[in-house]
Amino acid sequence: MNPEVDHPRWSQARERRIGELRKRKTLPFNGYADQVAALYSGMDLKRNF
Repeated sequence: MNPEVDHPRWSQARERRIGELRKRKTLPFNGYADQVAALYSGMDLKRNF
């Protein structure tokens, strides 16, 4: 997930996790950027969010 690109119907910049009342900033790749960033190298992350 790319929090910098909005879904056609809503923003992906903030999320509410199950069991939490407040929204938080969405992390790139749902917080697994260090582990999975190499899988997405060379992709246009604005187009293929």
